[in-house]
Amino acid sequence: MTLLKQQSAPSRARLVASAAICAALYAVLDGLTSTLRTPWGVGEFRPGVVVPAFFAIVAGPIPAALGAAVGSFVADMVTLVPSGGSTPLLAAVAGAPANFIGFLILGYVYQKIKNWKGFILGTTSGLFIGNLWAAAFVVYLLGLPQVEVLGLLLFWFGTMFPFVVIFVPAMVRYLRPYASQLGSGKPYPVITEPSRRVLWTWSILVAALVLAAMGALLAFQTKLVTGSGGALAWELLFGVSAAAVLVVGAFIPRTSSQSELTPKIENQQS
Repeated sequence: MTLLKQQSAPSRARLVASAAICAALYAVLDGLTSTLRTPWGVGEFRPGVVVPAFFAIVAGPIPAALGAAVGSFVADMVTLVPSGGSTPLLAAVAGAPANFIGFLILGYVYQKIKNWKGFILGTTSGLFIGNLWAAAFVVYLLGLPQVEVLGLLLFWFGTMFPFVVIFVPAMVRYLRPYASQLGSGKPYPVITEPSRRVLWTWSILVAALVLAAMGALLAFQTKLVTGSGGALAWELLFGVSAAAVLVVGAFIPRTSSQSELTPKIENQQS
């Protein structure tokens, strides 16, 4: 019996609603950044990944994966394909499956490890594997040199990762009154880590990862340009993002009250 068959009618209705909302919001945000292209002229800068990442934590892996895939495909077809930043084949073979896989992994890992560590592991593995899929198919279908797989991977991973790590925990907390009905009936998630030592360890590793991606990307090209012709110092974004991750790490323990943590801990022990 499949996962969908095991779910009740209300759960399936919430799944469909969550996936639809995720897809719509993701498509809109991607459309707004469609002119900020990668240095290879295909694909774009996508801070909008915070939307399916949020749904992966709150609603679960399946709604997030479906919403991300549909939202990515719609955004590509409406904005990137007409402007020459993608093709229907790339949107269907590279973009949509990559988003599905990436946010399915993020949501699944977080369901297994419901804390800050699980959030970081899910974000790292999901964005890495998803963007690797997208980069590999872009290079293969466009006939680019194989080494550009690494460049595209680092660009997408390095620019998406900080946005997810910095903004999603705050979104999960502050959108609680509006998003609590999007879940599958389980307690609303709380991204936290009671051990400051563990938190700082992971925050430093995250910052180092972002800086390493920046350094590797700069080895390809020191100044990246947008599709609209304007120069943009992406390396500055990487540096600011790495610093912001450390700042966020210092305040994560304060983003959840004890009253929010208690039900979660009791739920895990039951």
